[in-house]
Amino acid sequence: MPEDLTFAALSQRLNLRELPIAEPSADLWPRIVAQQARRRRSARRLSIGLCCVGVAAAAAVVVLAAALEWRQHVPLPGSVDWQARAQALELELRAADAKRGPLPVDALSELARVDAALQAAYDDGADRARVGLLWKQRSELLSALLRARRENVEISRI
Repeated sequence: MPEDLTFAALSQRLNLRELPIAEPSADLWPRIVAQQARRRRSARRLSIGLCCVGVAAAAAVVVLAAALEWRQHVPLPGSVDWQARAQALELELRAADAKRGPLPVDALSELARVDAALQAAYDDGADRARVGLLWKQRSELLSALLRARRENVEISRI
């Protein structure tokens, strides 16, 4: 290492006592304090802004998820809500059963078969089309059973 680049060599070349010492201006500390306060305010605004953006993004995700969930349960215009229809028909059939007695075993076994298929579809996480088709089958079966009750038709299995 060259000798002229060491601290000792540099300090001998420079006479530190001869260097001018300048006094800082009187408003230096107030300017430093003001600048530091501006930086703190700016950082606070930024953190509050980021927090608001985060909350807004979370709210948007919740609203989007709710809208998608709602859309899955809303029937399309012009389509039949087979589940609601089946539930209404079942209430009518129960009222008819109260007057005429319970359904025959064959009818109940067919209804139990459709109900088991519906439960299996829900357990498997089936798509809307498959579940809708099963609700349609259940609705049509209940409608046929109700019609048979009204017309005094005896239900039998072939």
